[in-house]
Amino acid sequence: MKVSQYLFKGGQWTSLEDQGVQTPNFILCFGDRLLIEEGSYFQYLRAQFPGTPIISCSSAGEISNTEITEETIVATAVEFDHSQIQYNSVNLSDYANSYEAGKSLMEGLSTEQLKFVLLLSDGQQINGSDLVNGVNEVLQHQAPVAGGLAADSNRFEKTLLGVNEDIKEGNLIALGLYGAHLEVGFGSEGGWLQFGPERTLTKSAANVISEIDGKNALDLYRLYLGDEADDLKVNSFFYPLSIQEKGIEYPIVRTILSIDEENKTMSFAGNTPQGSKVRLMKFNTDNLLDASTEAMIKSSSNLQNKNALSIMISCIGRKIVLDNRFEDELDAAKEGCDNPNVIFSGFYSYGEIAPYPGFVKCELHNQTMTITTITENI
Repeated sequence: MKVSQYLFKGGQWTSLEDQGVQTPNFILCFGDRLLIEEGSYFQYLRAQFPGTPIISCSSAGEISNTEITEETIVATAVEFDHSQIQYNSVNLSDYANSYEAGKSLMEGLSTEQLKFVLLLSDGQQINGSDLVNGVNEVLQHQAPVAGGLAADSNRFEKTLLGVNEDIKEGNLIALGLYGAHLEVGFGSEGGWLQFGPERTLTKSAANVISEIDGKNALDLYRLYLGDEADDLKVNSFFYPLSIQEKGIEYPIVRTILSIDEENKTMSFAGNTPQGSKVRLMKFNTDNLLDASTEAMIKSSSNLQNKNALSIMISCIGRKIVLDNRFEDELDAAKEGCDNPNVIFSGFYSYGEIAPYPGFVKCELHNQTMTITTITENI
């Protein structure tokens, strides 16, 4: 396995890492939505690598092997020695809902010798929870799935992604990796601190919460947050909710998307099943960075100095909360990996997709650092 990486910035290309890729199996391009719309980056890559599938995904910040950048495109070319790929792409507009789109997306992939699926999704029009439910329904946990929701910096206007020239809003992409030599590791950590008593979500529908412990959820938030709740729309990234569904051992993080003052409800970035156990959460900078280190440790524990690619997908909420220390996330993640032959790539997203610890079933996460490390065992 070989990986090479290139940076498009200010209209110019720079080679960041070169492990001698000649005929890549695929190229991942994470970049600013405006640059993806402009398109000149794609023409250059197509000329350099004719016939290679080029997967583009808009972001809120690009992660390369050397730094985290903005208003750039990071292109990572991957060439396997003994493994194969297959991809499928669908558009949300062709389906009744995100669940059906997720099912169709996975039905387009073969499952024979499937080792891993990289799932990239529109970040604005999608219901991410329903998407992963559709994916899990078809895949039946035959292979792990990880990835994220495309982003649009802090503009929140539209997200773009696609394979080759088919780049538009509403697209979903599944990249399947196949072969007995593939090894894939995962780590997904938040580092958020829970506070207050554990409560029960007593009234909710899809991603909208009305009541917790029989009390109005919005009033409860304001009771606990005090002055910080005066502008909850602005501070929402700083106080997500921990949700633990019935029958699931591990909690997930959900971020507030919007507040409905008239109906006194709160909408979250992912479904919030009624009956779940919930706790309020707050951040500590060192804990968030330590979580990035832990996610890398979990994803890269069996590399043994082989060439590898680590795909890091972190949430725009973490970037906002970390403020002028957001670039430390890359350094923190690197501390968890002692293999000098790993190339790091990734982006800041509107949501992360990763398996539960110890399970193949994937889930939508918010405010996490999710890392997938891919290598070949020769």
